[in-house]
Amino acid sequence: MIRLLKMATAQIGLGLFSNDDLYGLNSNAVRPTGMMSVSLLGDSILGATQEAMNVSLGSKRDDGQIEGLTYWQVANGYTAIALHDTWSNISTNAATVDELLAKVETNITNCINEMNDDSMWWSICSLEMLELTNETNHLATAEAIWEHVNSFVIPHGKYIINGIDMEGGVIWSNKTDEVEVNAITTGLYSELSARLSSLQEDESSHDQLLSSAVNSLSWILRAVFNQDEYLVFDHINLNTSQITNWTFTYNTGQAIAASIAVYDAMQGRPLDFIHSQTANAYLDLACNMANHSMTRDSWVNENGTLTEVGAYPGTGEDKKKAYENNDAIGFKAVLLRNLAKLYKALLRDNCHPHVQQQLVDFIKHQYQILQDKDTIGKGQYGPWWDGPMDLPTSHSQLAALDAMAAIHAVGL
Repeated sequence: MIRLLKMATAQIGLGLFSNDDLYGLNSNAVRPTGMMSVSLLGDSILGATQEAMNVSLGSKRDDGQIEGLTYWQVANGYTAIALHDTWSNISTNAATVDELLAKVETNITNCINEMNDDSMWWSICSLEMLELTNETNHLATAEAIWEHVNSFVIPHGKYIINGIDMEGGVIWSNKTDEVEVNAITTGLYSELSARLSSLQEDESSHDQLLSSAVNSLSWILRAVFNQDEYLVFDHINLNTSQITNWTFTYNTGQAIAASIAVYDAMQGRPLDFIHSQTANAYLDLACNMANHSMTRDSWVNENGTLTEVGAYPGTGEDKKKAYENNDAIGFKAVLLRNLAKLYKALLRDNCHPHVQQQLVDFIKHQYQILQDKDTIGKGQYGPWWDGPMDLPTSHSQLAALDAMAAIHAVGL
């Protein structure tokens, strides 16, 4: 435990956990405009959110997947549905998702495929289902995925890129010619490792898993993190040493999730004052990434709506058609999900009230704008959350599910 805390403390030395922004929240924070046209009343909201779940589940296939979605996005859909049940204190969808996961595993052992990030999206889904149902088969799946992906974590000294050790980064796939180490794969592995560590009774197992989580999150902070903007870049090519600075929302969103999970795992063991401050620094990091995410002009428009126009633009020269229906529509949903996770952690530990309120306002606005501008009714939603409503597709419906879950996380 001491060794991994020293490793974490070293990150503070890099200045990556400054709370200067945290206690003076960005003065340009966007407040949602306009009045809520739909009253946020419990029963009516639950009816609306469950209707959205039903629409997605209505496209389920015999192999356990969802028609029109790629493999990793099916996992994200089931994750959102599991969180919807957990955060709304119901179990309406648990048995259905349980059955669908069993069908997926019948065809794909432990949900593992050649893409390491794909497999780990399923591990996060399994952990959410474990929390919802307490069925240990979900834990077994998550552990099997960890064992598989762990062999693709870069060891100390193997690659030095631009003077930075790639230790802790996770290779994108298990293809023999794979040269990409990316933020999303590494962030998922860090969250998975930390959350598994929190489930260990044995201190040695706990510390080994937590060390893995810290090691991989440290790679993100060293190699693909813009400290000034609290922004995570996409990937590094191990052959060319080139950093690809795509700034998709889900990369930063997943780093937020990893930071929360590391904080939780550290807090799960007795700590002295100095080590407690180290744990708190990870929560501060998550808060700062969240604050910048909610006020970043390229992600959030002047109305306060999470649009991420660069990933799936609805206007301009590069405008997409709704029926193109690609994965990028769902990137922003991962960020919103992990903002909701952050809110739950802050509420639980009774800290950072200003960040809590910012998160509540932001999440409620995303839910409401979907109702006002991006639905044809009947639980169906389009790709552009701030409108105009065009065509509901499998991917646009998937993205909306996280908004439907998140509204229950912040209360009605």
